Amino acid sequence: MTDDTAPVLVGIDGSDHSIRALHWAVAYARAVGAPLSAVGVIPEDLAASEAADEVEESLVAEARGILEADGALTYDVNVHPGKPVEQLVRASEGARAVVMGSQGHGTIADLVVGSVSQHVARHAACPVVVVREQERPDADHIVVGTDGSEESGPALDWAFAYAAATGVELSVVYGFRTSASSPATLSGYIPTNVGEEIAAGEALLAEVVAPYAARYPGVVVRQDAVPVPASVALADASQTAALVVVGSRGRGAFEGMLLGSVSQRLLHHARCSVAVVR
Repeated sequence: MTDDTAPVLVGIDGSDHSIRALHWAVAYARAVGAPLSAVGVIPEDLAASEAADEVEESLVAEARGILEADGALTYDVNVHPGKPVEQLVRASEGARAVVMGSQGHGTIADLVVGSVSQHVARHAACPVVVVREQERPDADHIVVGTDGSEESGPALDWAFAYAAATGVELSVVYGFRTSASSPATLSGYIPTNVGEEIAAGEALLAEVVAPYAARYPGVVVRQDAVPVPASVALADASQTAALVVVGSRGRGAFEGMLLGSVSQRLLHHARCSVAVVR
């Protein structure tokens, strides 16, 4: 159960990417009724320079302006010296989520570059949302991946809770391999049991979704059992979604949909924002 007082943490660096992340974080915090904490990190070499105070004042003023304009309920803005990954991972303890831009090109360009986003997504103690540059105001649904294992449970619960709080539709995607994926199919032979495998995948997905649908009865849910590798299914689904939600790792008899490799591929290749949940 998430602590209602846990803040939504957002990394800021003055770049367009971090500004988008800040807007996203405000909307999310308002939807779930959580306080928001904006955190800037000044690299140690810059922190020791004469420009440090000016940089800090600029970051704080810009963040406060956006937070006020967007109607943040409760917030604070802090800037610290140090290494971005270490500071954000440490701050993730006790946070509801960490929100970051996909890249950084501002005054403190290291804060939300891809490598930092990946490291924070890998090591943070809470869900991490990486906000993409693409704006999709017309996207009316989010996507969550499952591999049918218990490890995918936190991602499912987070996605259902997000959909319930924001009113968007939810598409639950289960990507899996069938015997049609074997080299034998290259000759044109299609195994006769592929239809049964797809039916089994659909049945498994329905079983996995049922308890969450019961827990969140107001959420409109679509179920998609797709006979392709997980990363392919989710990357394809991301083309029309507002957000893709995945677990940090997964395990199961079928292809591990939520293994670290799948999460990392989506962080690189998804066409929308990505939430990595642990």
